[in-house]
Amino acid sequence: MDKLWQIRNKLTQLAILDTTFQIFGSESHQYQFNPCLEEAEIEAFEVKYNIRLPCEYRNFLLEVGNGGTGPGYGLYRLPDLENESEITAIPSKENEGLLCKPFPLKEAWNDLSLMKDKADSESIPYFDSKFVQGTITIAHYGCGIYAILVITGEQKGKIWIDDRTNDGGIYPATLNFCHYFHADDPDDFQSSEEEHEPLSFYDWYEDWLNQSLLQVL
Repeated sequence: MDKLWQIRNKLTQLAILDTTFQIFGSESHQYQFNPCLEEAEIEAFEVKYNIRLPCEYRNFLLEVGNGGTGPGYGLYRLPDLENESEITAIPSKENEGLLCKPFPLKEAWNDLSLMKDKADSESIPYFDSKFVQGTITIAHYGCGIYAILVITGEQKGKIWIDDRTNDGGIYPATLNFCHYFHADDPDDFQSSEEEHEPLSFYDWYEDWLNQSLLQVL
């Protein structure tokens, strides 16, 4: 069965069942999506930044919507199409070239020695944009915890978490992470070695749907 079809079916179920917006963040998106993008719009974005969006995310934009219902407070729109470039890996004309550079991380990173001066976060090496190059920010879990989608490099198509606001570093969105943030009772989860790899966009999104459905059924 097609994974995107499963996702759309579960989205319909969740919207029908959660009419009182019990799921965290659902009051923000209210199970609505922005209109889907056209192929030409996506291609224009890709040409502008010299990248090719991961297939799963690309298909989601074409067939489900350009931001809306999703983990945390919902999915952001594809940046820069709606002049929404403030919460992305390409926040200014000066460093927009970062998007086509390979994402540098392969495992969790948190070099707190780079926290030299908290008085001005823009000049602190710990918050340098180079650590999230090759990504776009697609969701906010709250408290400064962001989900980022890797666009270029070995981790392309995977979801990582930028938790530097809380001195938590940057780390993969694994099943362990997702269960903790998506489940109603995260304490009942048993970790295993296979569950330390970053999830793909579809797997990350479907995990949120599955855990949300469990809460409202």
